[in-house]
Amino acid sequence: MEEQYQSLLALQELDEEIARAEEGLATFATKFADVDAPVATLERESEAARTRLAEMRQEARRLERAAEDKRDKLRKYQERLERVRSAREEAAVRTELDLIRKAADADESDALEMMDQITRSELKLDELEKKLDQARAEVEPRRKELEAERDAATRDLAVLRDRRENLYIRLDPRVARLYDRMQEGTTRVVIAGLMEDGACGHCFGLVPLQQQTEIRQGKALIRCEACGVILYPGS
Repeated sequence: MEEQYQSLLALQELDEEIARAEEGLATFATKFADVDAPVATLERESEAARTRLAEMRQEARRLERAAEDKRDKLRKYQERLERVRSAREEAAVRTELDLIRKAADADESDALEMMDQITRSELKLDELEKKLDQARAEVEPRRKELEAERDAATRDLAVLRDRRENLYIRLDPRVARLYDRMQEGTTRVVIAGLMEDGACGHCFGLVPLQQQTEIRQGKALIRCEACGVILYPGS
């Protein structure tokens, strides 16, 4: 029974160490996010600027096509003006010509203004991309450090899990099943020592005298009636 006690204690300690290692490994996501924050911000700004630039280029093309369509329509009305036969018809055509010319001029003006905005946006995007490259270069050393730390932590965790597996398979199957059931409960404490005064080393509740005797004799695995942990002869 002494060997089972020692195995359970070692397994419990390993599980606690594994839990700490897993928690430590989980913190790397936040660490990477903190390091990458400046880069992520610039990436979002660059992507937004790139999207806006594409939209402006599309709008500029639309304005250019609209102006070209109006210029084509203007030529047709000018040809029609040469064929008019009355002053009334001529006045109507000239009115239409004037409206189309103004609309074409407005589209061309808007297109020129859009091209100016595009030029400024291209310069801004170039500046953002330079800042992004610089930010990536600045965080790269720290990222490599974190990657090395994370890889080392991953390897350490794998070693702990291997040690646990090797220890677990040597347990008596009934003891192993009991350990697993207890670990599924609300507490991760599975085994605790019986104190000199006969109290449970986990909840400090007093253990009945008969059970104290059986625990100290190591005849069977006995659980605390109050908290349910397995008790072993402790100090």
